[in-house]
Amino acid sequence: MMPAACPAARQPVKLRGRTVATDELRARCLARVREGRERLFGRLRELADEHGSCADGLRSVARELLQAEVQRAALPAWLPCGSEALAWGGGGGCPAWQEPEGVFDEEALLDLEQELLRELELEAEQRDLDEAEAMLRLQNEEDCALFEQHLLGGVPCPLCGLGRLEQRRGELRCTACGEMHAAMMDESLHMEDVGEMLGLAEEQHCRAGCSSRRAHFEVSSDFGASVLYLRCNDCGWREVVL
Repeated sequence: MMPAACPAARQPVKLRGRTVATDELRARCLARVREGRERLFGRLRELADEHGSCADGLRSVARELLQAEVQRAALPAWLPCGSEALAWGGGGGCPAWQEPEGVFDEEALLDLEQELLRELELEAEQRDLDEAEAMLRLQNEEDCALFEQHLLGGVPCPLCGLGRLEQRRGELRCTACGEMHAAMMDESLHMEDVGEMLGLAEEQHCRAGCSSRRAHFEVSSDFGASVLYLRCNDCGWREVVL
């Protein structure tokens, strides 16, 4: 005759209730981490500015998130008054709710805090990687654009920076934009000479004592002719280039 199988150890009802409640709390907390990334990391940046430690900021965010979910569920706090394990309220005072026989035990919530901390650390690492990759892509795009401009040769348009200057019927025009159409006083100038004159105009502005980097070229119609100027609103500089 086969021996009767021993019945599985039964979990106390109270313990089962704690396990279910902890699982539900874990699910809500992790959902908030994944759905509220921007707000959580905004809070993390604030804490990092205050304390100068990313690790301390992550732990503070994890504790705040856990406390918010416990309070949202209107569950009693489980820590004894004055506990330093999770002093959310600051100053070591009593939590908002006090019930020794609460739904959660201290070990379960500390474990959940560590789990949230690990989740936040992974999110922070991924965020840093994403930002680094975005910056690298932007830098590569800028480098490629500069290299393509270098391969084009010629003199870049001082207005749009994309097209190249060329002479058409006594005017200096751009191959890309329509704003660049300045009269050339000396039609015998080569494009190399035009490039040197553009650089010389900027040097003269600097030698005049203005350190502003916001001087810009513009085309203005004076006395019926379109003329290329270098203008600086900071110091009032405005000189004819060609």
